Parts: sequence; structure tokens; C-alpha cells
Amino acid sequence: MNDSFLSKNLASLPSAVSEWIQTENTMVEGTNYRRVLSKTGDDTLVIDGVWIHSQFDPKKEALRFVTELPHDGTERIYLLFGAGIGYIIPYLLERPKVTILWMEPFPFLIFEAFRKFDFSEAFLSGKLILITGEHLEDQLSEAVKGKGTHPISFVPHRGSWQWKESDYVRLKHIAEQMFHKKDVNLATLTRFEKIWAKNICYNLPELSKFRPVSDLFGIAKGLKIVIACAGPSLSESIPELRKYRNQFLLLAVDTAVPILTSFGVDPDLIYSVDPQALNSQYLEDYKGEGILIFDPTSTYISLRLDKGPKKGFVTSSPFPLIQLLEKTSSGEIGSVPFGGSVSTNAASLGTLMGAEKVYLVGQDLSFTKGLAHSKGAVLEERLNYLESRKFRREKHNYKQLFALPQKQVLGNSNETYITNEKMLIFKKWFEDHTKENPWTNLTKFGAKLEGMEHSSFEREFLNVTNDSKQEKESVQNAKDLIQSKLKHNPSFFDQSILTKDLQNTITQLNEFVVLVKQGLTVSQRIYNQIKKNQINPKIFSEDIKQMDRIDEEVSQKKGLNEILSLGIQRVILTITEGYDEHLSLEEKEDPRLGVAKKSLLLYEGLFESVRSTKRMLTKSLYRLQTNL
Repeated sequence: MNDSFLSKNLASLPSAVSEWIQTENTMVEGTNYRRVLSKTGDDTLVIDGVWIHSQFDPKKEALRFVTELPHDGTERIYLLFGAGIGYIIPYLLERPKVTILWMEPFPFLIFEAFRKFDFSEAFLSGKLILITGEHLEDQLSEAVKGKGTHPISFVPHRGSWQWKESDYVRLKHIAEQMFHKKDVNLATLTRFEKIWAKNICYNLPELSKFRPVSDLFGIAKGLKIVIACAGPSLSESIPELRKYRNQFLLLAVDTAVPILTSFGVDPDLIYSVDPQALNSQYLEDYKGEGILIFDPTSTYISLRLDKGPKKGFVTSSPFPLIQLLEKTSSGEIGSVPFGGSVSTNAASLGTLMGAEKVYLVGQDLSFTKGLAHSKGAVLEERLNYLESRKFRREKHNYKQLFALPQKQVLGNSNETYITNEKMLIFKKWFEDHTKENPWTNLTKFGAKLEGMEHSSFEREFLNVTNDSKQEKESVQNAKDLIQSKLKHNPSFFDQSILTKDLQNTITQLNEFVVLVKQGLTVSQRIYNQIKKNQINPKIFSEDIKQMDRIDEEVSQKKGLNEILSLGIQRVILTITEGYDEHLSLEEKEDPRLGVAKKSLLLYEGLFESVRSTKRMLTKSLYRLQTNL
């Protein structure tokens, strides 16, 4: 063992990882651990009677295992779930074009490996990446960034798994979850890129009359908030919602609104996030007093309904297009953490409002009793108009249940429910965030949220003390205060400034489209020359110089590029993440042709985005100028 190797290895790691390893370098309690020599004289470990490496020849064992791993000379990732003291790693490092991700939950094993081998050069080059400590999923996500299409080989270390299988299985589950989530996020991003851009542009006139969601932060201190989600069991919680209604603020996701109102339960706040036009139907017949919490990417149709809520609070957005609205504001709009579904946003907002406790109801995250939606949901009610002899609502529900591969999940009484990968992502989000949030699950049936208290309405709201009257008065005061926020003058957003900014942006886009069209023409010409193998050195050189000039001018338009980027996420992912479904096999195999195609895709995407964004902003400008 070599302590100089240890120092070099620790120094080559990110400081946070290095500090964690040194701080947490303790043995697992109750572990019987000793370092011994194998028959060939190489170091190995025996932990709790388990040989972590071969007791005869650890090197030969590692080499034999490495030869069985796939490698065809192309880019590849090896994801190691444990490596003992690291015998396998030097052999993997000998392979070209590979990245080795080493996940290890036990710092003392890392110490042993660091004393045995010098990995410092591999760490510094990024060919070897150690993933350990806290936030493993985030570390893993960062490690594979830019390697979106590289094949990945999962490599479990046999000795480590024999010793502590449950800990290493957990690493495998984290990796599977992360890669599935990444696939879902990529699919979502590329599916909704254009509709998100469209909604933000078309929502600008209406949202300029809204108040910022930051007005609500801290407004419910000491109070209770119930988040009504639209899971299958929501309708079964209606009696309790009605019985204790005046003891809490009710924040409903928009999908739950028709169910609640059909039973006479009116929410105080309604959260809308979904960009699809169908979501507007949840609000189209709403006549209550509920106030909208509106994400800028939510469908613009919701704000143009003849009926339905017309006032509310707008949240900020990670998409640069929102800057057009933010620049006209008199303060911070306010951001709400996003977990992929409207219920995650609503729960986060409850915390930001300062609630003493936030309760979830109708958050089944499963197909409770074989239902995909709560009875009374819009998707179900629409079937009244679609049903025919050949299409029954039971068939629609069946299709919903099997749209994704089914998974099983345990309920709060250890009963089994059917769910799918999408809902498991939301389940994991709630479980990851419940420690720092005052959330309690009141959902009657469905998946158990690990780490989150499960309770009942009776236990939480059956109050016979003298404080009951005061609690109800506090809730009513909070409702009145929320209503009063909407009457603040002057307006939070300046419509005259927004009008001028839109005019200026449209003018810039008119000028920018000329430059982008030049880039499109030149990149097409370069691509054709390479593809046909008909390169005229003089013309090709001039085209490259012209392309460099155009690229430079385009890159200087930072503000415009940020605005336009939302509509071309698929192209951006093709270039930055290797998300290359746009590239043919020929383009993937020929590096020059692949680079030329990516340049062409960029300018095609920019050209389309400039034209569509200019058209949408022009329509919004007209609505502003005509006072809607």
C-alpha cells in the first residue's frame, strides 16, 4: 500500500468529494475487516468472512472479467457498482474511447483502492469519475452529460455484492432511475419545445395583468393547506374535504377542479401547468372564486375562456422567453420548484406560502382500483361524447393502464397497487423532498410515500378545542388577504414597457432572419460538397471563412439566441448531448459530414424559430395594443 498514491488521488478529485471521503472514512459498524495477501502476493480484503477479490490471483480474476465486457473501439461508458480495491480499473483504463463511472458507497474501500493504485491522471482527464457520498443521482447525471448516445455497460463487482448486496443494488436502482428520468426528460423537452414557446408568447398579454406568485410567499404562516390532486381516490375524500373545509386553504391542481366543484367544494387557489390545450377544459365551466396560479408555459387557451378564472398569480419560468415579461416587472416574480407534474409544483408552493402543514389528497400515484383517473375527471367526462358501440370507456381506461409497462408498488397498509415508470418518478420526487418540507399524505389509497407521514382528516382536523374558532378566522383572513393582493395598484407589470420591448424584439428578429438565412444557405452548400465528395478547394475555403463570420455574428446575438432556444431544443440536444436521431448512419460514421449536418440543423432550426417566434410575438403585440 502506498500513501503517496492516496494523497495524489485525493488531490485529483473535486474538493467536495475528497472532503466527504476523508470525513466519512470509518468502518461500517460491526464489520470484521482485514487486509491479507493472495496466493500470488497481491493485496486483497476479507470483510465479514467474504473475500472481496480472489484469494488466489486478484489480477487474473479482474483481467478475465474485463475481457468479457463489450468493447468495439467506439465511445462507451462502464458504470461500476463497486470495485473493491480497484483491480479492474487499470485494465479498463487501457481501452480507448471509454469513460469509467465508479459508484462506491463505502469510503473505507475507496481509501484502500487509493493506497493501492494511482488513478490521479485518469481522474484529472475525466476518463475515470468517482461517484460517492450524497446526491448520487445528481452526480451521475452530471457525469453522463454530453454522452447521451454512448452505450452503457453496468458492471457489478462480485465480491462487493456478496458482502453488501443491498447497498450495491441500491446504486443500481439509482442509476436505472436516473437514466429513465433522463429519457423521459429528453422526450418531454423535444415533444413540447414548440408548444411551450407558443404558450409563453401567446400568454404575455394576459399575464401582464397578473400578480407575481411571490406575493403569496409566507402568506399562510401557521395555517394548514390541503393540496387536492386528481388521483383515482380523490372522489372518496370529498366528504372529509367538505366537512373540514373552513379549517384549511384548499389549493387544487387544475385537473381536480371539475371533480371538486361537482361535489360543491370550491378551491381557494387553482394551479395550472400543463401546456396541452386539453387542460383548458378543466377550467372552461368554472364559476367559483378560486384564483389561478399560472405557469407561463401552460396552455394560453385557459386565459381566453368565456368562463373560468381570469385573475391570478404568475410564476417565473426557466425558459428565457419569460424575460420579455420579467423586464417589465417591479420586482421578483418568484420561482416554484418543479418536479415534473402539477402536484409537485402545488406541494412546493404550499411550503413557500409558509404553511404550518401541507396535506396531499388524491395523490395515488397508482391505478387505484383499476382506474386511471378519478371519477368525474375531464378525460372521463369527454368519453360521454366519444362512446360508441365499438369504443367504450372501459376500453379507454384499459389503454391508459397499459400505455407504459406496469410496475407494482406498496400502499400504506402493505397492499399492492399497479403503477408505471412515470408515476414512480413523481413518487421518488416527493420522497426526496419530504425531509425538508412539512408534508403529510391524507390520500386514502395508492402508493406509500416513503419518509412522508400518512394520516387521516379526522386525526388532523377533528378539533374540539377553543382554538377551532380562531383557526377558522385565520384561514378566512388569509383568503381575504390573497384576494386583496389582486387589487394592488399600480400594476406589477408595465404594459407600455412590454409593448415597446415586443416591438423592439420583432424588429431585431426581422434583421436577424437575414443573417440566419445566409448561414442556412452557406451551411447547406458546405454539407452538399462534403456529401457528394465534390470539394472545390477555393470555393470550400471561402465558404468556411464565410461560415466562421456568420457563426461569430450569430453568437453575438446572445439575447435573441436565448429567446429562440426554447423552440429548437431537439437541435441543441443533437449538438450538445449526442441526441442524434437526426443523423444518418453515414453522417455518424463520417466526422466531417456529421459536423456539417449539425451546422445545417442549427441554422434550419434557428430559421424556423425566428420566423415562428416573430409571428407569435406579433400577434401578442396586436392583442396588447388593442387592449385584449
